[in-house]
Amino acid sequence: MSEESPSSLLRALPSGFRILLALVIALFLCGFFIRLAGQDPLIAGKALIAGALGSSARRAESLSKTIPLIMTGLSVAIAFRAGFFNVGAEGQFLMGALVAAGLGTKAGLPMPLILCGGTVAGAIWALVAGWLKMRRGAPEIITTIMLNYIALQIVAFAVGDQGPLQEAERTQPQTDLLPLRAQLPALIPNTNLHAGLFIALLCALVCWWLLFRTERGFLMRAVGANPLASRAAGIRVESNVQRAVALCGALSGLGGAMEVAGSTKYLGQGGFGYGYTAIAVALLGGLNPLGVLPAALLFGMLDAGGKAMERDANVPAVTVSIVIGIVIFVMAAIPKLRLQVQ
Repeated sequence: MSEESPSSLLRALPSGFRILLALVIALFLCGFFIRLAGQDPLIAGKALIAGALGSSARRAESLSKTIPLIMTGLSVAIAFRAGFFNVGAEGQFLMGALVAAGLGTKAGLPMPLILCGGTVAGAIWALVAGWLKMRRGAPEIITTIMLNYIALQIVAFAVGDQGPLQEAERTQPQTDLLPLRAQLPALIPNTNLHAGLFIALLCALVCWWLLFRTERGFLMRAVGANPLASRAAGIRVESNVQRAVALCGALSGLGGAMEVAGSTKYLGQGGFGYGYTAIAVALLGGLNPLGVLPAALLFGMLDAGGKAMERDANVPAVTVSIVIGIVIFVMAAIPKLRLQVQ
């Protein structure tokens, strides 16, 4: 009987266990650096866990942070599967939030319609980069990053001083609160956790089914794995990439609309940052929609617990970013444990 190597045993672990292993190693290394900085890593760790899971309100906050990470993580994962390196989920998220805020505060539309509007806005914004890649050969890494900045400036103009969506009193760079008919219902009173959680979970299941149980998903994965071979086999590469781009933009746009309708209830200046974290979420989840779920939950918990760690243990909340970076590094450094497109 042959002896299995440690790397093969690690590859056999489910993605959720690999994420947990990476987190444990990352927390250990981060604790070492916290100790070097003169702080107690045990106190910091307890504060982080308490901030993420210490009460029903904190658990609700962790889940509310997970929702946009699921949506943007799915967006990045599907685009990467199709060979489109989407680093523009943040811009698509912003445009979905902007259109949803406008439809809710100015047009007075109900929640289902503003979610649809945000979804369409995100898809259109992503298709700009898709068209530039397919028709003009523009690298999507550059175009999607630039579209992020354009979206950020559009939002700043729309809600800024004398902007068309600025709140009625014209004192703050933000929109008015969305009316109740435009808001997603809260799952737990007096928290930011909303019904968008069920929409995000449903999107993950649908995306998994689409990628791994349908012909359309197979074509997307084939194009992403080898576009030249796919073209030689008669697969229409451009149309399949464009479909994936539209889908990934729609997911990010829907995420932005849900963030405005469910968590913040208004849109202010500045970015959310979820679209950038989503790249790590998608990679940590193995570019699998179901793997995105535990990865997004992990990052949501770290985000929610970071502020408590800073407040209770005097450890900067930016330490959470260090933990996230080490998690990704550890996942890549485990021997032969590379994320593979199946």
